[in-house]
Amino acid sequence: MKQNTLSVIACLLAVLTVALLAIPAILTATAANDTVYLGDRQDLFIRRDSLDEFGWNTAHSGEPITIGTKRFDKGIGFHCQPDRDAYVEFDISSLGMKYFSAYVGLLQEASYFMEWGCISFHVYGDGKLLASSPAMVWNQDPYFLTCSVEGVSTLKLVQNNEGGHACDAGVWGDARLTAQPAETPPEEETTTNPDKTNLTQPAELVSGDYAYVSDLYWMDSKSYSGTVVGRDTNTLNEIIYSNDWKFFPKGVGFHGTSADFTSYVDVNIEGLGFTEFAAYYGVCMTLSSYDITMANVKFAVFGDGAKLWESDVMTYGMDMLPMECDITGVKTLRIAVAAPVISGAWGTWGGAVLSKSGNVTDDMLFVDPNSATEAPTEPPVETPTETPTEITTETPTEDTTAAPTEETTETVTPALTEELTAAPTEETTAEPTETSAEAATDGAQETEAPKGGCGATLACGAVVMVAAAAVALKKKMED
Repeated sequence: MKQNTLSVIACLLAVLTVALLAIPAILTATAANDTVYLGDRQDLFIRRDSLDEFGWNTAHSGEPITIGTKRFDKGIGFHCQPDRDAYVEFDISSLGMKYFSAYVGLLQEASYFMEWGCISFHVYGDGKLLASSPAMVWNQDPYFLTCSVEGVSTLKLVQNNEGGHACDAGVWGDARLTAQPAETPPEEETTTNPDKTNLTQPAELVSGDYAYVSDLYWMDSKSYSGTVVGRDTNTLNEIIYSNDWKFFPKGVGFHGTSADFTSYVDVNIEGLGFTEFAAYYGVCMTLSSYDITMANVKFAVFGDGAKLWESDVMTYGMDMLPMECDITGVKTLRIAVAAPVISGAWGTWGGAVLSKSGNVTDDMLFVDPNSATEAPTEPPVETPTETPTEITTETPTEDTTAAPTEETTETVTPALTEELTAAPTEETTAEPTETSAEAATDGAQETEAPKGGCGATLACGAVVMVAAAAVALKKKMED
């Protein structure tokens, strides 16, 4: 009897030992079964509608999945369609998972395409919309997208190509199905984006009588997809200058997006006491090789949604024109541009200043490089009482007309002519130009940095004038 009892105890201990040894393996298997990464499960794939290849744990191009500053080892990636939504479908009916999550955004780096685009991401379960992201742009940090998929058989992931471009590359980092709710990532400390923030204006920027729009925080800003809203520059990050050679060290530059005023900057000026907005407006000039000669742009100022001022159509080659507008009592100021013809619609606001007193002068808005580069006037020098007139009139007369004239024309003129006519001719033909509406709808053309052309020939002289203009304006502002 005693032996039987000991045998039973020994058996129980053996079973308990085996069970204890098996627990880690069971827990590991359970954890693994609680998460399914779509990038690992090609067997779940049903169909897709997208350009080019499909990326399994890569972007569609085969490159690593990167969104903003984040990189993901797992996920999927596919390329938008030009005229319809792109999507991929998976059969998840056999998995029994309850939640889907992913970090979505535009592919940050690729070796073959321009860095631009705008995509919104959507999740459908058996045809029902379950979750959506806002419109995401290139260089933006990922958006965390999650939703319940309990009972769903067909999971459909959709990319809407905002803006109608064909070359937007979307990626879904860590796209996974889980049995438990996905943990929302903690909010990271981020630096203020002055282009899109609801923070109040810094006191040091609005304590004086006037402030420039380009220096303030913006509640929101928008330009043609793939282009930027330039602070103190045009949309290609060049200094703003007019056909009549006025230089604007301050200002805002856009690319129009439509015939409506859908390219804009919104500024919160509530309670700051500004009463007047003033600027020069028009199609800026450019030293780049982009052809914007077809540009047609309109300008408008809005206060709390109401239109306060609107311009006529401005075209390339017209001098930028002055304007002013009463903004007393306005809380949200919007300055905007419209593009009746989108091609080359580089609308710019030169100066773009807000004033409390209404006392706005031209020297607050622009610099004339001709006056800025004039040599300072020397003080008058007293001459001796004796008159040296006879000496100065007799000798220089013959000498000054002798050699210098011929020498100057022979050495300087041919060299200058050769410099202006030689090298640039071939380079300009290779540069992208914006010659039609079709060209304008390809945002990649206008975001590529210019490499040369006729603009490069003028660059040296322009740099000198710009530098002089900037120094002069800085001195005036300090005074």
